[in-house]
Amino acid sequence: MSPERLAEVVAAVGRREHVGALRATFPDLIFTECSEDDISPRLNPVAETPEALIYLITGVSGHCLEATSDLNVANGVIVASRDSDEV
Repeated sequence: MSPERLAEVVAAVGRREHVGALRATFPDLIFTECSEDDISPRLNPVAETPEALIYLITGVSGHCLEATSDLNVANGVIVASRDSDEV
């Protein structure tokens, strides 16, 4: 994933596009969503919006998806919604 592509994804998330719309807009990427509480505190988001933290994932190993901060191998995005009482 290029930095420009990541910026496009972050902008779309910032517009509050739901995951279905993100999948339609970026069909080459994997998208999943969860709550920020579902993400390990050891992971650092690659980007943030007021409503969500954005993490990258990769399936390069061919076995399981895993979190990554490496844009060169990232082929997916986790959109972790912030707790509504913290926004």
